[in-house]
Order: sequence, then structure tokens, then C-alpha cells
Amino acid sequence: MKKYKTSLGSNTDALLSGKKIDFKEYKLSNGLHCILYKDNINPIVNVTVGYKVGSKDEDVNKKGIAHLFEHMMFQGSDNIKKNEHFQYVMKSGGVCNAFTMNDATVYYEMMPANNLEIALWLESDRMNSLNISEENLTNQKNVVIEEKKQVYENAPYGSSFHNIFKNVFSGSNYESPVIGFTDDINSFTVEEAMNFHDTYYSPKNAVLMISGDINYTDAENLINKYFGNIEKNKDISRKENHIKEMKKDVELEVHDNVQLPVLNICFQTPKSGEKGNYAMEYLTEIIANNKSSRLYKKLVYEKQLVKYIKAFKYSLEDSGILIIKAMINPGANVGEIKNEIFQSINDLRENGLSDEEFQKIKNQIEFENTVKYLKIQNISVETIFNYLYFKNTGRINDEIQRYLSVTKQDVINAVNDYVLSKNKLVLTYLPKVL
Repeated sequence: MKKYKTSLGSNTDALLSGKKIDFKEYKLSNGLHCILYKDNINPIVNVTVGYKVGSKDEDVNKKGIAHLFEHMMFQGSDNIKKNEHFQYVMKSGGVCNAFTMNDATVYYEMMPANNLEIALWLESDRMNSLNISEENLTNQKNVVIEEKKQVYENAPYGSSFHNIFKNVFSGSNYESPVIGFTDDINSFTVEEAMNFHDTYYSPKNAVLMISGDINYTDAENLINKYFGNIEKNKDISRKENHIKEMKKDVELEVHDNVQLPVLNICFQTPKSGEKGNYAMEYLTEIIANNKSSRLYKKLVYEKQLVKYIKAFKYSLEDSGILIIKAMINPGANVGEIKNEIFQSINDLRENGLSDEEFQKIKNQIEFENTVKYLKIQNISVETIFNYLYFKNTGRINDEIQRYLSVTKQDVINAVNDYVLSKNKLVLTYLPKVL
């Protein structure tokens, strides 16, 4: 019997010891880029397929099609009946899911290692063929529209991201919500669905990653068996994504069915991979992201003006957003809270931060970016995006060092360059007045 040792995982052990995570990668003749990563610590395997198509690739009058198609991909194919994808995975002791973003759509299965072939068969069958019937299309339109109602239209603060992206990325391919618009979703035809699948769900527009308890030769043979004969030759014409800086500050108030006001202050930030992004991560932690952060101590504990406050980055291939979000206590003044936030950010620029504060944040970021590699699924997803965005799977080996190389001056520069010198969106949700 094969014995599996207990460890942090060879992936994390390697990163902590300064060793590199080794990938084996190659391309099939049909254009499919394949990445293999062997980690034999546990008898599990992850299969992830990333397609370079997201909401930014959609036509002007077809918003939401990329996300709708994520649903369609579970509706059956030549050899798999409707909804059988989930059944095959569950009966094999695994789990599967998918997600659509602005820049890409990703599907994955996590399986016992001896069921790798099942996962590859499932993914190849729906890449090669899909049951795009009028019935299936109509059904999934209704599912997506219901999801849109529940998650965005009828949920408290549900329109936040739509309003943020519409204003921060006005005029770009990012300004529309990933889930799309109801009329556009309803207008999608079977013919358009078939064309979308033939165009974007092709080997040359995809990257396949297998990670976990694998044998390289066996995995390569299975990849060739299930993906080697898939041929799709439609050309992809991509629209350039013009990201324009905000020309002025935008103040937007939304009166909604909410109990407490929420303040969102939003800025454009650098695109994924740029140096400024790593300094911005320090900024979010310093000002708002833990109970010892500056704004949390001041606004939650000392002045009790807000219920919570947090800051986070949303990184994209072509740009990004910094969002500072505060839920305001009853009776507190929104203007006062906004002033406190900018006073704290300005104080960081003028007076900097202590060695102790900086080192604490640095340690925290190092810990978080090390622990995430305990899961091969995290390695798989990050590697997929490293390839889709940068054509460089090896970036994962240097990612922690990119964070650790940030200096205190880099953080101050980020405050100057991306916050205090830039226009912003101030989006406030207020309870409806009855």
C-alpha cells in the first residue's frame, strides 16, 4: 500500500525553503496549453480548465452571455446527459464548480487521484460538444435571471458592484456587470450559443491544468486521449479594452431597502501584476482590514461611528479597483466618516508608518500568501491566471517575494499615486425614506 506522509505539503515546503514549484507544460497540436504539477502528498487530483473569455469579450448588446454560458456547460454534451456532470463527479467522490469573471471563465473538479480519467472525460466532452437546445437555453436563461434578482436586484446593497464598475470603468469593457442585463440574456439565440461555444470554448483559447497525485506519463496519455482530437478553428477577434482615468470625482447616492447606510470610496488601481498592486495590499491592511488597523480602531472602537470598515482590491487583467467600505451606525454622519477616512490616509502619506507597524503587516501578508498554497486548488487557479494574464506559470514562485520586496516608501508612493492624486467614486447607500 502506498504511504502518504504528513506535511504542510510539498508545494508549501518548497516555497518556504526557497525552492521552486516545478511545472511541466506543453501545447497540443490543436492549441490546448497543458500544465502538469505533481504533488504526491495526498491521493487527490485537481483538474482546472480556464477559457480566456469573460464579460469584457461580450458584444455591446449581449451582456451576460459569458456567465450564462457557464450555466450552459452543465446542461449535457454528446456523452453526458443534462446535469449528469455533477452526478459523475459526486459518485466519484469529488466536487466541481465554475466561475465567470470579467477576463476569464474557469471550471474545476477535485477528485480522488484514481478518478482523474473521469474528470478529463467530462471536461473534454463539453469542450468538444454541448447540448445547446432551445429548451436548455430557455431554462438556463430563467435560472440566471432568477439569480440576478436574488443576488443583485432584491438583495440589500446588491447593485453596489454594478454602480462601482459603471462609474470607475466608464466607457471600457469592464463597465457592465458580469451577470449582464435581463433583456440581453433573453435575446440570446441557439445559433448565437453554438457560435459562442465554437469560438471561445476551443482548445486554442483554453488552458488545462492537472495538479496533485499524478504520474506525468499517464496524465499526458489521458490528455492526448480526450483532448488531442478536438479541432476548432474559428478566429477570435478581441475588442481592445480602453481603460480611461476618471475625469472627475463622482458622488452617487442610492436610496434602497437597507437598514444602515453603507459608504463605498473607490479608486482605479494598477492592473494585475504591476508593482503598485503589491504596495496597495499593504495599504488595505494598514488602514482597514483588521481590528488593529487605523480606521478600525478609530471608527469602530474609539468613535463608534461604523459597524465595520474594510478595504480590498479587485484586480483585473487590464486594471483594478480599491474599495474602502464602511457600514455606518444609526445617527452617525456620513460626511464625518468620509473626512476621517481621508484624514487617516493623508496622515499615512505625511507621517508614514513605524517599523513595527510595517513589519506586522509584512508578516501577516507573508503568512497569508504562504498558507494559501496548502491547497492544490489554489495553486491551480493562480497558475491558470498566471498563464492567461502573463503567459508565465512560474510567477507563482516569485509572488511572495514580490510582496516582501515592498518598502515603506512604496506604500507612501501608492497612497500618492493611486489615491490622493486621483479622482474617485463616492457611492453611498441610504435607507429609503418612507
